[in-house]
Amino acid sequence: KLQPFEDRLSAELDIDIGEALVELDTQRATIRTMESGFANLIADAIRNATGAEIGLTNGGGIRGNRLYEAGHVLTRRDVLSELPFGNTTVLVELSGADLMAALENGVSQVEEGAGRFPRVSGLRLTYDAGQPAGARVTEVLVGEAPLDLAATYAVATNDYMLGGGDGYASLGNGEVLIDGAAGTLMANTVMNYITALGGKVDQVAEGRVTRLN
Repeated sequence: KLQPFEDRLSAELDIDIGEALVELDTQRATIRTMESGFANLIADAIRNATGAEIGLTNGGGIRGNRLYEAGHVLTRRDVLSELPFGNTTVLVELSGADLMAALENGVSQVEEGAGRFPRVSGLRLTYDAGQPAGARVTEVLVGEAPLDLAATYAVATNDYMLGGGDGYASLGNGEVLIDGAAGTLMANTVMNYITALGGKVDQVAEGRVTRLN
């Protein structure tokens, strides 16, 4: 009885969308504690789709727990398995101070492997895990410029975080430009981005998030 439904799902999901040119790590121990090429891909995708200056998403939303070898052919099923929650891509105009608070929250429970660990695009973050939570971020560069606490930044994120999920309450202080109802399913955002890249996925860890201790 289940087979006809599985066949229908396969017809929709087992569709090739790209190729991993490098190893892509979505294992839980990686995705919640350190930079990951696949997480960079997701952050790049939501930033690109919205025209934002910064992309910010949470490691806990990435759930495939896999290691894709270079040469793996990525499918729609792969992306939906990595992003299974149905979150949408949203856009918020946020002060630098609120963005800093969000980043502090993101690294506040790294030693516990918490899902709030930040995945970023358009900025570089350095933090010291030996410091108390809330005072760990030592440097943030947006592009090549230091984060300006008084400036305003367009930040792409997901509707779960915008609503305060994973402790990201400060995101709710900004002006919402694209809300959850108007946003695109994050998984579709990533699929569309892979297509725009010509199906070639080569994102690697490149120093976006650096841990000092």
